[in-house]
This record gives sequence, structure tokens and C-alpha cells, in this order.
Amino acid sequence: MINRITVSVLCRVWLILALGVATNCGILGQQPASKSQNKTSDDGTVYYLDSKRPSVTQPIDSTTKDAQTAKFVQVEITTVQNPRKKALSFEVHYEPSTGPKIYLGTFSLYPADNPGTFIVPTQGKLKNQGALILSMMISDKDNNGDIKVGVKKLQLKQK
Repeated sequence: MINRITVSVLCRVWLILALGVATNCGILGQQPASKSQNKTSDDGTVYYLDSKRPSVTQPIDSTTKDAQTAKFVQVEITTVQNPRKKALSFEVHYEPSTGPKIYLGTFSLYPADNPGTFIVPTQGKLKNQGALILSMMISDKDNNGDIKVGVKKLQLKQK
């Protein structure tokens, strides 16, 4: 038979574990406002790509002084929902104000549901105008719509 002290200790341990899990997970169903919106800002907003919206365009305005000297475009994939682990690749293009899009590079997730930070060389082709375009390529058709990728605002890096 279990004595009262053992039951009391087990209840306290369970309570501590439950509080620890609740603290780390947050309230069920609650998401920060920045993750549920697709708006342009420097506050860490996450943009979501899926089979219906496979690309995001980020303008480079004339106030961006480091675009011409940037060596890399940094892409931070924050979340990946890809339960069937379909192969995902991403293309980065630069679209100048006038003229055709310029291909900068490609990267892939490995494993296919693993987020991370990636860099693509600018090849010295960026100007202080135009736009950067990030496009997601899915190896097979996503008929179920179960692929969703979160990406932060693209960054220009000097090194």
C-alpha cells in the first residue's frame, strides 16, 4: 500500500512537471501576433510560404545603402511544417527596377522539415533599388496543403 507521504511527493512532482511544460509551451492555441500576420517590418515578422503563396517579395528602397556592397542575402527559415518530408528548395532572385529578374542562387532544407539560416551570394548584382524574391519549390504537388514554411525578412550581409 502506498503511504500518504509517497502520494504527496508524487503529486508535487507531477505539479512541478505540469507547470514546467505549461511554461515552455505557452497557452494552447495562442500565437504571437507577429507570426499570424504577413506585414513588412523590421520587428522579426515571420512570412509564411505554402503551395498557394510560394514566394515573398521584399523591396530594396533607395535608402538601403549597403545593397550594392552586400556579399550575401541571408534567409532565415524559422519554422517548417512538412509532415510527409517532401523535398523543398528555395530560389533567390533579384528584380531590378528595369529589366529582367536575375537568378542569385538556390538552397534546400535537409532534412526536409529542418529550419535554418542560409546565405546566397549576391554576385555583386544588387543595386539600391528593385526587389529580392524568395520562392519555394516543392518536389511533388502539395495536394493536401500541409506544407507551410515561416521565413523572416531577408537580410543583406557584408561578410
